[in-house]
This record gives sequence, structure tokens and C-alpha cells, in this order.
Amino acid sequence: MADETQVCAAAFFRACGKDVVTVDEFVMGASLELKWLPPSKAKALLSLLENEGAVTCKKGYVRLAENIEDTDLPMAYRPSPELLSRLSQPLEPKKPAPEPEAKDAFHVLMEAAEKAGMKKTDFIQSSNRVQKRLDIDIGAAALIVLRDDGVDISPYADMVYSSIRGS
Repeated sequence: MADETQVCAAAFFRACGKDVVTVDEFVMGASLELKWLPPSKAKALLSLLENEGAVTCKKGYVRLAENIEDTDLPMAYRPSPELLSRLSQPLEPKKPAPEPEAKDAFHVLMEAAEKAGMKKTDFIQSSNRVQKRLDIDIGAAALIVLRDDGVDISPYADMVYSSIRGS
């Protein structure tokens, strides 16, 4: 049987249906979509999963460790209280924690949405729906949401394109 951190990581990636997610997608997915825990604890969960070798974080992207892709998962998995209690314990890092990029495209677009009068949660939910429906990058989905809300996206298009090309 696999370690619970491996099961947790595999369950997350199976639930989101992707091989690679951004750090922010992991945090939002674990907290808002799967309702496992609050966003601050989701960041701690990501650090724990990386420290235990269940995921790898590189340049702001999270990937499932190769040796656990075929892990057997229980139905309707939720992290156990034991795993969640480990989140409050200090970690002894094997490698440095993932450094957030200066300001990724999605956060810039989120600020633009707020300036345009959209609620942050509505913007995030709409972006996630578009991303899932079209199977595209979250930045491209956010551009579509902004465009559909009447916001001029021309100042942001190159930034999103560059972030997608850089991945």
C-alpha cells in the first residue's frame, strides 16, 4: 500500500484530470474545488507532498512524482486527520520550497477583474469552469472570462501567451 502522501497527491491529480498544474491551481483545487482544507493549509499540504517526494515543483508548476502514477485510490478520498495534523508541524526541507514567480499572469488578471468590478470568487470560479470546459491553461481561461465581461484584454494577452509558452 502506498504512503498516504502519495495517495493524496495521486487523488488530487486524478480529480483534476491533469498531469501538471500551477501552484495556484493546486491550492485552489485542493481548497475550493475538492474542499479538503482552507487555502493556507493547502499551501502547507503542497509543501508536505513535495517534501515527501509525492510531487515535484519546478518553476511554479506541480507534477505528480513518476513512481506513483498508478497508485490505487480509495473512493471519495479525503486527507486523513493524521495527514492534516502533520501540516502544522515544521518540515525539514529536503530541497527548497517552490518560490512563487514574481507575479504570475493569473494574479494580474485577477487584479484586473477586481478593478473591473468582478468579485474575486466569481472570477476564479468562472475561470475554472472555462478552463475545464475548453481544457486550456488557467491564464487563457481568465482572459476569456475578462473578455466576456467587457474588459479590454489587449494589455494582458502577450503576458499570458509568454507564460503559456514558458511552461
